[in-house]
Order: sequence, then C-alpha cells, then structure tokens
Amino acid sequence: MRPSIARFSDMPGPRVYNLWWGDKGTIRQKGIVTYTLSPFQSKAAPNMLRNYLFNGYRRLSGEALFFLIPFGTGYAIYSWAKSYDAFQNSKAGHIAGAKH
Repeated sequence: MRPSIARFSDMPGPRVYNLWWGDKGTIRQKGIVTYTLSPFQSKAAPNMLRNYLFNGYRRLSGEALFFLIPFGTGYAIYSWAKSYDAFQNSKAGHIAGAKH
C-alpha cells in the first residue's frame, strides 16, 4: 500500500495545484507577491475627530431636511395636543364645552 493514497484521501482531485492545507509534498508556487504595511506607518484613526467635524457636518447637513421636517411636524402636533388637552380640562374649557 502506498502512503500517498492514505495521505490524499478525502482531498481535492489531482488537477488542483495546491492539494491540501499544510501539505508539504507539492511544488513551491512561484510569482506570488505579498504586500505588508509597516506598523510604524499604520495609524488606527489619524485625524478622526477633525475629519468628522468637517465631513460629518457636511453629510449631516445634507440629510437635515429628512429628519428635521418630520421631527418639527411631530413636535408641533404634540404641543398643540398638549395645550388643547390642558384647555379641555380647565375651567374655561368646561364652560366653553357645556351645552346647557
């Protein structure tokens, strides 16, 4: 029994280049280039606060109409309903609503 048969069981077929993860019996691949970034060059969030002040303001001001108009309408309805309820529950509201 050949040891390669047991080693390649349940692995990809013979037409693949890299047979299995960690298999050292394959030919070394050539022409693969990897790039890395130096840890001295990478910054987690350079100028994050300054960029958000300008770019965030620009982005939020472009969307202001989409949340200010519904919020203003809702607040106007709420304040009208609250004052109307206060009037209905007051003495003047009871007198105005009385049908004697």
